[in-house]
Amino acid sequence: MSTDSKSSLENPLRRMFPEEWLRKTARETGLIKRERKIDPTIIFWVLTLSFGVRLQRTLASLKRQYEKEANTTLSDSSWYYRFTPELVEFLHLCVIHGIEELAKVRSLDQRPYSPC
Repeated sequence: MSTDSKSSLENPLRRMFPEEWLRKTARETGLIKRERKIDPTIIFWVLTLSFGVRLQRTLASLKRQYEKEANTTLSDSSWYYRFTPELVEFLHLCVIHGIEELAKVRSLDQRPYSPC
């Protein structure tokens, strides 16, 4: 993916999911009970932007990407034990939020949907 297309995807997503909203939602879902080594904003962006059709990913490679983005080292248990029902609930609310935000834009736009 070129830098231009990457930023054209990332910028609207970052406006749609501001850091404050991600942190608040992480606390509400129980994903983060207290600030420790796992940052909810970084884990969201790593899971969102580091996983895709052309990117062959494993939990270990996602952990390495998280460590790179967060500039930290995690124990395996700190990473693997984050894949919990609370993470599922957090991501579920993120999907709902994203759909709601897109619906707002579409209702203001009123043009027919064009995926390109």
